[in-house]
Amino acid sequence: MRSSFLYGMLGLSLWICSACSGLFEGIYDDSSSKGNHSEAQGDTIISSVYLEATNWAEWYYIDLHAFRDEILAAQEAGLPGDSVSLTFTPYPVPQGLTSAWDGYSYNRTYRFRVLTGAGLSDYEVIDSTQVDTQPEPETWDLGIHRNNVRTHNGSVLATPYTSLSSLPANSAALFDAMLAAGEDTTFVADSYNERDVWFDSSNMIAELIPCQGIAVSEVLSTWLKINLPPIPPTFTHRSNVYLLRMSDGSIAALRLANYMSTTGVKCCLTIEIEYPY
Repeated sequence: MRSSFLYGMLGLSLWICSACSGLFEGIYDDSSSKGNHSEAQGDTIISSVYLEATNWAEWYYIDLHAFRDEILAAQEAGLPGDSVSLTFTPYPVPQGLTSAWDGYSYNRTYRFRVLTGAGLSDYEVIDSTQVDTQPEPETWDLGIHRNNVRTHNGSVLATPYTSLSSLPANSAALFDAMLAAGEDTTFVADSYNERDVWFDSSNMIAELIPCQGIAVSEVLSTWLKINLPPIPPTFTHRSNVYLLRMSDGSIAALRLANYMSTTGVKCCLTIEIEYPY
């Protein structure tokens, strides 16, 4: 039992130093995976974007509407879609309260008994702190924090399709095909989550993990799951296509094509987009 615990601690230490931390980011030339690829097909864009979502304490946002408009404008100007790239501004997870509390934003530190108990299902709350509302840009459609995803008053449907090219011609045809196969076509809105958005790894050896309380898309976040135990953790990657229905009713097809850089750094996301679908 003692040796198992020590091996577990060693595995956890190695994971903290490397996985999803971005600790070795920039040591290697990884430029081949960092470019966007975009093209317009009529009024629809097909794009692949790369996001290094390795920082534990930052959210990043995508405005799909603005991204599409820029690609279409480039096409009208005779420029290739690849001339348009996304710049990801980091938005930090709030660490304290500097203004009136919004009534629901908390940071809670949990003791997850990964090594000494039943894993992530065995936990206790160590402390709870009211914090500011998560900052965000004025317009956005998709928020990403490592393996967590949130939407801007949107809802998400997971489909059985595993490539954008295999999708039916339009969303109506997709719904018909899914219904005919007995698949659920219910879009699910974000829900408040208190234990999945981990934003600090500094005290993980003591099994203490600060978590942000925030609404996330439980459905879309299934495209990448971190499993503890075992130590080091395993990653479950779903390459299925998801549909994001936004507040204006338009639909984007999204697929997480890869979650690693060419040098093996995890939480480096390659996201394929078709919008509108």
